[in-house]
Amino acid sequence: MNLFEMTIGRDAEGGKLCVVAGGKKVLVGEADSVPRSVGREHVLLTVTDRGQVILQNANIENDLYVNKYPVERKRIAHGDQIELGADRFQLSWEVLDKFFTLADIRPLEQVWKDYQSKRLSLQIKERRFGVLRSATGILTTAAMILGFMELGGGAANSLRLVLYGVSFAVTLVFFIIAWQSASRIPLHQQQLEEEIRQQYSCPYCGALFNLQSYEQLRQMKKCPHCGAFFIK
Repeated sequence: MNLFEMTIGRDAEGGKLCVVAGGKKVLVGEADSVPRSVGREHVLLTVTDRGQVILQNANIENDLYVNKYPVERKRIAHGDQIELGADRFQLSWEVLDKFFTLADIRPLEQVWKDYQSKRLSLQIKERRFGVLRSATGILTTAAMILGFMELGGGAANSLRLVLYGVSFAVTLVFFIIAWQSASRIPLHQQQLEEEIRQQYSCPYCGALFNLQSYEQLRQMKKCPHCGAFFIK
């Protein structure tokens, strides 16, 4: 899948560098700055969704050089020397950078997974604590049942008192834990969200993506803030 395409050549009327991208035609440079050996549609530049930048001749008769070697089609990287036509007109990356930039968002997948894992861990801790806290109700209920049972002797009364005592002690312990957790867990959640907001940002411009899932980012073509195309 291609994220972006543009055609590069020489404007026939003014002799400027002509770039056609997204249906828009842009002229670059001074009049007659591009030699006639450069065709009107000399090369096609394509950016794939994997971040590959492919440069190829639009016409088999065109001359294209990358790093001094003649090519018909080649994957290029920022900084490669690109020359067009028999006169070897140099196409600078300064010009290309005005039309497209790349942002590799693949490392953000692990950042999102770590956030989801920590968030799930906090939720599990909360629910497990709720389950343990229900044990106090079980002990109290058992003591009440013994109170209604017609059991004679001091053994039943002693067991009932023990259960009440244990229930009270457990309730007190869980009250203390709940009091501490009432502030600790929300603070952990807040810290976790602050961390994800700082780490989960555009690799090119640094703009924050907030809490958009990684799958949502993958469905986007480019950064909504700087327009850099996402490498997925």
